[in-house]
Amino acid sequence: QRRNPRADLFQEIACEGDGVVVHGQVADISVGGMFIDLHQALFAAGSRVTTRFALHAGEPRLALKAEVHYVQERIGMGIRVVRLEGHERDRIAGFVDEATRRKGQGAPPLRKSARVFVEVPIRLRGARTNGPAFDEQTSIITLSKHGVCVRSGFPLDVGMKLLLETPRGGEFRGSVVWVGSVASRSGGQVGVQCRGL
Repeated sequence: QRRNPRADLFQEIACEGDGVVVHGQVADISVGGMFIDLHQALFAAGSRVTTRFALHAGEPRLALKAEVHYVQERIGMGIRVVRLEGHERDRIAGFVDEATRRKGQGAPPLRKSARVFVEVPIRLRGARTNGPAFDEQTSIITLSKHGVCVRSGFPLDVGMKLLLETPRGGEFRGSVVWVGSVASRSGGQVGVQCRGL
């Protein structure tokens, strides 16, 4: 369980370690760490890196020493800050507090993390509140840190619980958080927030 509150952050970041520099985008941040969107994570878990990024466009960049906590292939990596000076902690904590207040005031939600366009076959199962269970062979079309977008031939509703099964036997439970529409050319697409993906 996370000890520190997090906030979405969409700023470019440079990660340096072992003579390699990788550029990505921060997805979220806390005083304890952050998640970085990277299509190709060149650092393994346990690697020490230096990160350089700004909290707001035009502000001086922070330079933080960190350790790679975990890697999600083709999505990004979670890092933990190993040394944080007082003024750096204050800047990050202030940013998180400000973002939390904005969210509480009904600011429009932003995408939590970058999407990776993929084509992954899955078996999708669930049950409608007032209808029979369904079971279909379909596919994931985009993937992010927080969930997936899948195709479905069934009329699904926000809040429905789903089970996604991969060809290799992996199972992921999730909830429908978005349903596409024909008007926006996203008909037949469903956004699913997954646990353990």
